[in-house]
Amino acid sequence: MMKWDRFFYPHTVSIQNYRRGGGMGSGFDDPRDVAAEVRDEQRLVRNADGKEVVSSTQVTVPITETVPLQSKVTVWPGTARERTAQVLAVGTDDNGDDIDLDSFLVLSLT
Repeated sequence: MMKWDRFFYPHTVSIQNYRRGGGMGSGFDDPRDVAAEVRDEQRLVRNADGKEVVSSTQVTVPITETVPLQSKVTVWPGTARERTAQVLAVGTDDNGDDIDLDSFLVLSLT
């Protein structure tokens, strides 16, 4: 299978996975850098509760990543546009192993 890493994922984001709490409360894992494609555009998406909300940024990452709802994603790190936003919705595009297209997740951010 062909890998298109820098073509499909020309940017880098920092992701802190949301961790549901038990007796110790909820929180976030340590940040990790992930290759991604970042698009700043407003879209109407449905959140985990099924409500329509506005997403201002969509981040595409390899399907091998695990990114729970409510995780924090920092886009455009080290630039004047740097910001951290919460994951509202996660979409999956699984192209399987038999074709030369990557499979990926689309993270819709606040």
